Amino acid sequence: MTRREFIKTMSVSAFLGFYSGKICSQADIKKRSYKMKVKMINGNGNPMPEGWCRSLYSSDLHFEPIRRKSEIGSDGIVTIETADKDVALHAHILVPDFGFVWVTADNCGEGFSASDAVIDFVADSAKSRLKDVVEITKSGDFSAECLAHKSACEEFLELAKQKPDKSGLFNLKALSHALWAGEYAIVEKSRQKIAKRQTKKDFLFGCNAFSYHGDTPYAYYFREVLNFATLPFYLASLEPEEGKPKYDRIDTILEWCEKVGITPKGHPLWWGHEAGIPKWLAGASWQDAQRHCARVVGRSVERYKGRINIWDVINEAHDWANGLKLTHEQEIEITRICCDTAKSKDPNATIIVNNCCPFGEYSADGKVHLGPVYDKVYTPLAYLDDLMNTGVEFDVVGVQLYFPARDMLSISKLLDEYARFGKPVHITELGVRSAEPERKPSQESEQVRRTQGEWHYPWCEKVQADWMEWFYTMAYAREEIKAITWWDF
Repeated sequence: MTRREFIKTMSVSAFLGFYSGKICSQADIKKRSYKMKVKMINGNGNPMPEGWCRSLYSSDLHFEPIRRKSEIGSDGIVTIETADKDVALHAHILVPDFGFVWVTADNCGEGFSASDAVIDFVADSAKSRLKDVVEITKSGDFSAECLAHKSACEEFLELAKQKPDKSGLFNLKALSHALWAGEYAIVEKSRQKIAKRQTKKDFLFGCNAFSYHGDTPYAYYFREVLNFATLPFYLASLEPEEGKPKYDRIDTILEWCEKVGITPKGHPLWWGHEAGIPKWLAGASWQDAQRHCARVVGRSVERYKGRINIWDVINEAHDWANGLKLTHEQEIEITRICCDTAKSKDPNATIIVNNCCPFGEYSADGKVHLGPVYDKVYTPLAYLDDLMNTGVEFDVVGVQLYFPARDMLSISKLLDEYARFGKPVHITELGVRSAEPERKPSQESEQVRRTQGEWHYPWCEKVQADWMEWFYTMAYAREEIKAITWWDF
């Protein structure tokens, strides 16, 4: 029985009693080692660069990563430990004429099982994406560009079979066309849905309003384009001295929002990141953390009841930002405290649980931004599963999407997983580059580092605009998505 199946069969009290502080304690469990061999070959028939090979990880068929343990052979064969389940494979590689992105091979949706057979990663990635494209294009009208890329993928896959000495090159070309075809297909299908349904009532297009400083061009363009604003409730700035909150800045932005008719949202009421942990909270005991959480969440929601109705009550509590070193049981419980407290102060408030790094690649790495690394690192999806299974009540799933170095169809497939919780989804933070950085910022965050990649062409304002147009089209067409917040400008 898997951990997730176990949770579903237990009562909430038994589930909480079972936790030992790690998501999956395996000290006394003997595990069989499941392995598979994956061929990572470039267009010239040589092994891919070591960094690309080292990026390879496996996941279940719902994007839940398995901790990466691999050996890289000099022949480009990567031996990777996996699990006794059907898995997908993911690697961050350069795809000619498409970009430097994460690519997925999943055996045409069926998944791979551990065996001695060698999987050709590039070839199977192309075949897997081609299968997706065939399914999407079964109904509806699609552009000549979409269908041409689909046909080119099929032709290059056939050439790879006919000319094994050039199979590396032809498979990469097939993959490039498959990714293009997939993006055209999902964006064009989205446009068809929008044309049929027309506009969404009350859809929120937003940005953070942290840069509002009076009647400036910023304020003008904000109110002309957007109808939704994120206001800063970072505890380290809001309450640098315990018990003495400073709401002046929030009040100024909120008054402007009310004046010009922009819907405000408070973000984030609780965050285990440096920006959410003032000095007086650092190192707090579990008892003190609960007490302070209820106090600060309740205070802000009560203060702005009737004025701010939407709240990111907790941010990145899936191990990524765990500066108070909570166990998984405690991360679930602190989320419950945030949600229950906010609702008790304003029953009409919309409560969002916000999540970052939505593909969860950091779990495969066994890394987090801040806090302990457990045997099984929480991903957003695993965290949300446990919130649902333990009866934590919230209204909206929040998803951050800084360029995830994935193609549009992969992003759409991931959003399917966040939709399965049956709740509205807000894209709470979104951003891609407008230019290639001249040099790596010295304080570049780990989350931003994980967005490094290239989409179609080197980043510039036009590429940024193209990405935004395609993403917003795809997201707007999805029934569950009710808001999109571009992080800042």
